[in-house]
Amino acid sequence: MRKVGKLAVLGLTALGLALAGPQDNSLVIGASQEPRVLAGDFLSVISNQSIKAEIENYLFVPFITLNLDGQNTAVLATEVPTTQNGRVRFADIGQGRRRLEIDITIRPDARWSDGRPITTEDVQFYFEVGKAKGMPVLDPDYWERVNLRVRDARNFTVIFEPAYATDLIGNPIGYAPKHIMGAAWEQVKRQTAGLDPTRDAARLAEIYRKFFTDFSTPAYLNQGKMVYSGPFVLRRWVPGSTVEMVRNPQFPITPPGGADKYVQRVVYRFIQNTSSLQVAIMGGSIDALSRVGLTFDQARAPQLVQRARGNFDIWFVPGAIWEHIDVNQFANVPRVRELGLNDKRTRQALLHAINREGFVRTVFQGLQPVSHTWIAPVNPLHNPNVRKYEFDLKKAEALLAEMGWRKGPDGILQRTVDGRTVRFEIEWVTTAGNVVRERFQQFVAEDFRKIGIAVRINNAPSAVVFADDFIQRASEGRWTGMFMFAWISNLKENGDLFSCRFRPTRENNYQGQNVGGWCNEEYDRLRDQAVVEFDFAKRKALFDRMQEIWAEEVAALPLYFRADPLIVRKGLVNYVSAAYSGGFNYPNWEPWTIGWTQRGAEKRWDQAKYALTIR
Repeated sequence: MRKVGKLAVLGLTALGLALAGPQDNSLVIGASQEPRVLAGDFLSVISNQSIKAEIENYLFVPFITLNLDGQNTAVLATEVPTTQNGRVRFADIGQGRRRLEIDITIRPDARWSDGRPITTEDVQFYFEVGKAKGMPVLDPDYWERVNLRVRDARNFTVIFEPAYATDLIGNPIGYAPKHIMGAAWEQVKRQTAGLDPTRDAARLAEIYRKFFTDFSTPAYLNQGKMVYSGPFVLRRWVPGSTVEMVRNPQFPITPPGGADKYVQRVVYRFIQNTSSLQVAIMGGSIDALSRVGLTFDQARAPQLVQRARGNFDIWFVPGAIWEHIDVNQFANVPRVRELGLNDKRTRQALLHAINREGFVRTVFQGLQPVSHTWIAPVNPLHNPNVRKYEFDLKKAEALLAEMGWRKGPDGILQRTVDGRTVRFEIEWVTTAGNVVRERFQQFVAEDFRKIGIAVRINNAPSAVVFADDFIQRASEGRWTGMFMFAWISNLKENGDLFSCRFRPTRENNYQGQNVGGWCNEEYDRLRDQAVVEFDFAKRKALFDRMQEIWAEEVAALPLYFRADPLIVRKGLVNYVSAAYSGGFNYPNWEPWTIGWTQRGAEKRWDQAKYALTIR
C-alpha cells in the first residue's frame, strides 16, 4: 500500500510540473544519457557522446547547417556558398583530383554571449587547435586536407585539397572562443613544443585532454565563465540530474514574432534507466523526449500511448542511426588472438548466431530494418545487394569447428592456442540502463550458449564507455570483445569509419573512429578513389564494391537501422527531426524557433512529413 501511495503522490507532483512548460515558456526534455563534458571540448577529444552533441545544439550554432530536407542553410554565415554566387571555386590539381575553396562571411551581428563579436580569430583558433601535432581528432582525414585563409575579421576561405565530393554538404569548419581559451592554449603550445607525436603520444594526449577538460566540466561551467554562440546559455549543471539553459540575449537571429514568444528556458532531465524515463513521461513531468531517449518498443507501449493520447504526439523518425556491434580485431591484444576475433570466420559465425530478424520482429514489430552494411537505406549510396547472414546456428558451429573449436565438459567451446587451452568466453560492452540493448544481450547470449560461446557482460554508463580512454583504446585491450552502440551517419559519407588509416592507436595518438580496428587494403584503395569522385554514378559503384567487401569480411556486426521515437507535448512546435536534419537527425537543429503555440510561437515545420506512418 505504501508503494501505491508513493507513486500516486509522484504522479500528482509530476502532473503539476507538466503545466509549467507553456505557463513559464520553458521546455523540459527527458534523456537517457548524461554528457560527460560540454562546451569546452569543441573537438570532441574527451567525449563523442550523442547527448553531448544534442545539448550543444542549443549552446552553439554552425555557419552552415542542413535543414529537414538535407539542404544547406545559412546560420552564422551571411549566405550559403555556391558556385552561382562565386563563393565556391574548384581547381584541377591533376590525377583526377580537385582543389576546393569555399568563401564564408560571418554575420556582422554574430556575437558570443558576453557581447564579444565572433570573428575570424575564433575560426583561426579552432583551426590551429585541430591542426596541432598529435591532436587526437575523430576525423584525421578532414584535418589532413583542410586549410584556412583569413582575409579580414569577418571573411575567410576554407580550402580542401584534395576536395571530396561531400565537402560542400553542411558546415565546412568550426570556431571556438579564443578570448576564453586562447591563453590556456598558448600554455599548451609551450608544454608541447619539444614533444614528438610518435615518441611522446601519451604525454601529448594527457596535455590535450587536460586543456579541453578544464573548460568542459560542471565545476567550470557553473561558474559562468564559458561563452556561447547559440540561442541559449548554460545556467546550471547538476551532475546526475539536470542541465538548465536560458535564452541568450546576444543571439542574432529573431524567430517570427519575436524571441519572447519562444521557449526561454530549456531543462534536460537525465534518467538513465529508460523504463524510469518512460514512467516520467507518463507522469507528465517531461515536455519532450531527447533523441537519446526511449527505445522504439517503449514508445509504442500501450500504457504510454494511452496516457499520452490527447497530451502528446508520438512520432517515429527513420534515420541513419546504425545499431551495431564493433568487434575488437587488434591482433596485438592477446584475447583477440585467442578467440580469433581477427579472423573473418569468427565474425561470420557470430553474425550467423544472432537472430536479428527475430529480435526486430518481436521488439520493433518489424518496423526497423535489419542492416547488412553500415550505410543506411535512406542514403543514396546504400547497396542492398551485399552478402547477407541469416540466423543459422549450424553454419555458425561449422565455421567455429573449422577454427578448431570443440565443446568442453561444460558445453563451452575450447581450443588449444600456443599450448594453452582457451575457453570461448567473450566480453560484451554496451550502455548500462538502455533496456533494449540489455534485452538484446540476453536474447543473443542464449543462442551463443547453444553453440558453446559464453558471454561476459561488462556494461557501464555512456559517459564511461564513450570516453576517449575507453572506446578509443581497443588496441590496448580496454575492451577485448564486442561493443554494442550506434553510429549516427550523415550525408557526408566517406567510408572513414572502417579505413585502416583511422584505427585509433597509441602511434597515431588515438585518432579516428575505426575503433574495432578492421583493415582491408582493397577497401581503402576503393575508398581513396570514391571520396574524390564527383560523378555520382561512379562514386556509387565504388561504394557498392566497398560494401560488398565489408559484408564479406563482417567488419562489424550489423544489427538494424533505428527509427527513433520523438515524443512531443501538444502545442510545442519546431521540435522536429528528419534523417539528416542538422546533419545528424537531432530534433533541435533550429533551436531558436522551438516554442509553444499557447505563447504565440509560429509553427515552421510539420513533423508528419518526416515520420513513419504507423497504425
